[in-house]
Amino acid sequence: MKETIDFKKQRELGAIITDTFKFVRLEGKDLVGLILQTTWLALLAVILSYVYYTQATLGNFEKILIEDSFSSNVILSIFLFLASIIVFYALIYCTVLMYIKSYIAHQGMVQIDSVKKEIKDYFWSMMGLNVLVGVIVVAGIFLCVLPGIYLMVCLSLAFPILIFERNSIGDAISNSFKLIKNEWWNTFATLLVIYILYSVVSMIFQIPQLLYFFVKGFALSNDVSGNPFDIIDWVSITLDVIAMVAGYLLNTFLIIAIVFVYYHLNEKKNFTGTLESIEKLGQRE
Repeated sequence: MKETIDFKKQRELGAIITDTFKFVRLEGKDLVGLILQTTWLALLAVILSYVYYTQATLGNFEKILIEDSFSSNVILSIFLFLASIIVFYALIYCTVLMYIKSYIAHQGMVQIDSVKKEIKDYFWSMMGLNVLVGVIVVAGIFLCVLPGIYLMVCLSLAFPILIFERNSIGDAISNSFKLIKNEWWNTFATLLVIYILYSVVSMIFQIPQLLYFFVKGFALSNDVSGNPFDIIDWVSITLDVIAMVAGYLLNTFLIIAIVFVYYHLNEKKNFTGTLESIEKLGQRE
């Protein structure tokens, strides 16, 4: 019999982290395979737009530095890069959340075809939520940084609420504040630890790039006539892209952890899982 994880129960920080890794171990292969199926085009767009952005900025660096002006290529590259990131995040959030939703509904037996259909159905709603949350958080950071951090923690729950509770974008945002009420500090501490773990794992993929920069930088330092920007070449860009793609895919870990946090708070306040268990027990009897 397949081993499954019960999402709908309260968990302490340690249990959330442990069960996040356990879910990745049990479902990681199938989940990552589905993510690559649904996001490959957006991920390719992210890579190409990033390479274009790198080339546009390096090619115009002197002009930007001296004249303090951006060329049309730089502006276009930034726009394309941001647009592709927004699309990718909408797809990866939809994929992971829909996968977990099907996993819970069918006791671990994920219905892939149904998941793909729901990803299409919710894609634009997730896009809108991503953009709106981004605007709200950035506005909060510009105000005084701390409001941005507060809003970031609260609104992280809007994504699972949108999918699991079938809320509208506005209701998902509103209900995220209600759910986290009186639990902000605990949620912040949990998400902070999870993000630190995510950052540590992401740094592993940056080691080859750092080593390459160190070796090439040392070689250029011996060349008096060398251009310091020669350290940026296609090898360094390729290593940077690999690290970037790994970082984006590792967001899967963050999203799974946020789902555990959501169900922890939902169970703590609404006893949803407990009530469902009692109902199922009554039906069996």
